[in-house]
Amino acid sequence: MAMDGEKKEKIFRFLQDQIAEAPFRIKAYVLDEEGKEHPRREVFGKLHGFMGDFLKRPSGARCFVLTGLRGAGKTTLLAQLYHESPDRDIYKLYLSVDQMVSLLEVSLQEVLDVYEELISVAFERLDQPLVLFLDEIQYDPKWGMVLKSLYDRSRKVFVFATGSSALLLQTNADVARRAIFEKLFPLRFTEYARIKHGQEEVSGLGAELQSALFKSLTSEEVYLRLKSKEGLVRGYWSHIERLELDRYLRCGSLPYMLSLKNEAWVYDQIKKTLDRVVSVDMAQHGKFSSEVISKVPGILYRIADSGELSLTRLCQTVEISKPKLMEILDVLEKTEVLLRVYPYGSHTVQVRKPSKYLFGAPAFRAMYFNFVGSIRSQGEEMGKLWEDTVGMYLTIFLAKKIHTFLSYDSAQGGADFIVGFGKERIILEVGSGNKGFEQITQTSKKVSAKYGLVVSRDTLMHARDANVVRVPLEFFLLM
Repeated sequence: MAMDGEKKEKIFRFLQDQIAEAPFRIKAYVLDEEGKEHPRREVFGKLHGFMGDFLKRPSGARCFVLTGLRGAGKTTLLAQLYHESPDRDIYKLYLSVDQMVSLLEVSLQEVLDVYEELISVAFERLDQPLVLFLDEIQYDPKWGMVLKSLYDRSRKVFVFATGSSALLLQTNADVARRAIFEKLFPLRFTEYARIKHGQEEVSGLGAELQSALFKSLTSEEVYLRLKSKEGLVRGYWSHIERLELDRYLRCGSLPYMLSLKNEAWVYDQIKKTLDRVVSVDMAQHGKFSSEVISKVPGILYRIADSGELSLTRLCQTVEISKPKLMEILDVLEKTEVLLRVYPYGSHTVQVRKPSKYLFGAPAFRAMYFNFVGSIRSQGEEMGKLWEDTVGMYLTIFLAKKIHTFLSYDSAQGGADFIVGFGKERIILEVGSGNKGFEQITQTSKKVSAKYGLVVSRDTLMHARDANVVRVPLEFFLLM
């Protein structure tokens, strides 16, 4: 169907404004108040390299979809890539798809059709490469078909797209075989320290600590390998202010929070981020009535403030059916607000026993503790933030490894995590105070594990009889 003249003229004016104003709008994301460039996430170099390779020889990988929870820094990363792309000898276009769809009420395909007219060349006949930067692409319901068409029409089109809703992005069959999905995780501590303070991590130390913790053959080997790195670890932390670790646990896992000086502002912004997940991302799936959506903030608060989550009790408290609650938790997991940890055991056990729900970034739980309020003691609150942080680290570590799993011991007094590598098992317990080995000892009775790790504030120690190594959080956070 031909586009009417009024709509086409509206899109022409929109595109002209986008092309003219994009460099100035992008600077708001790229530069700080003093005009200095914001530090970049570690993945920037990788993605920039792919774009550079394409511009030298338009072939190979040419469609990248950046996923991740809201607040992980996808829009800033996209702006930095645009800022560092050439200004000559290419066409380039930056589009905020959410604004385009919601404010202009036009589709991505319509905008690209008009863009072809604007540059006076069809995509099949491009005389120079076209690089598209598409933010929040999931707002266009046909985004997958559009990217598929672009990919198939021309080898001279390169696309960076971002989206917050993993449920929409990762299940789109139209682009699954053509796009490379790159997940942007929350900040690890070393990224946080580099971005906020310019503190560079010790080269190779993270990989060596990962290997020591998860690839050693015995607990004694874990201890000896960690002990050999103790000087490097202490050297790194000697440049870090004492309270910085607590700041990181409370709000440093989300990069867009680092520029805010007032902690109250930080939690206000985190609350707004979660509100958008509920009102926009969840509502997009069309499964939930407005009445059900209104219950989600209360569900999240109760998860944040609970020790062991009882789904039956939660259903009664918020007055919702268990099947509907499970739907809500499933979507919150797919939007990466929550991390679901299954109980250890067979599929039958995993269905019968309750899953454990952590937050995808500890800053989310901290917001509920500090902005909404909590009846928990400060020590209990910090213990839950530690568990979220370790769960987040383990998820990042396991993300691109095959034949691995993350679970927990659902028995009373069982261990916080069981990590599986093929047939091997490693048991982990987390605690912000003085921590013994009881949970690992109990879980070891039913899980044949290589060894156990206790992540705590205590010093590095090997408990040979218990087959456990006590690992200071300062070691774990540098992996």
